[in-house]
Amino acid sequence: MAETTPGAMPILKKNRMSTGIADLDIILEGGYPNPGNILVVGPGGTEKAAFAYHFAAAAGPNENAYIICATSSPANIISKASSMGINLSNVFFIDCYSTTLGSGEVKGTDRIRIVPGPSALNEVSLMLNEAIKESTGKKMRVVFDTLSTFVLYNAKDSIRKFLSVIEGRLSSVGATTLYLVDEGVHDKQLLSLLEHGTDGTYNIADRGGKFVLVVPGVEMEIPVRAGPSGISIV
Repeated sequence: MAETTPGAMPILKKNRMSTGIADLDIILEGGYPNPGNILVVGPGGTEKAAFAYHFAAAAGPNENAYIICATSSPANIISKASSMGINLSNVFFIDCYSTTLGSGEVKGTDRIRIVPGPSALNEVSLMLNEAIKESTGKKMRVVFDTLSTFVLYNAKDSIRKFLSVIEGRLSSVGATTLYLVDEGVHDKQLLSLLEHGTDGTYNIADRGGKFVLVVPGVEMEIPVRAGPSGISIV
């Protein structure tokens, strides 16, 4: 836990970026590492996504937030977050999903940039370069929703090279990035590859229908619940 002074809140570390969940920020001494590359592993329910939505929505005036989506459209993500009371109206999207639907030409907007599918890693990298340029002077919050989809669409060596490049690039500009990974989809060898170069793995575990967050360096399991107000610590 964070250091405390008598009658005061914990002294939070400066090299942290808020999770968007106040109680979790206290437990994590201010939030996720900043800069940092964080793997978030969990089942395919709402909990894992809710952590990412809270994080993106918490971007302040001197921060830009980006969601690279490969499993759902920006419209569906915005709607899903809204149902949890989370507002993503100020978030930018790199949409790697919509073109896979085969429903005709997909047009981007000021906040949605289109990539021709999750196999187009070079295009994703170029879009991230553009995001870095437009975030000059600001911090960045980045979410990969989900990294598992990119792994399924690309060869292992391609994913390794891609991650090696973007993890270093994003860290160098002060970004904190969450890489969402679906539990039970990848073997241990591949998970080790994904964990290489990250600053820790946060596991969302199902304990008989109740969920806990397991965090590196925190001895206790953190009970969490997803509800109409998003994630709460219980």
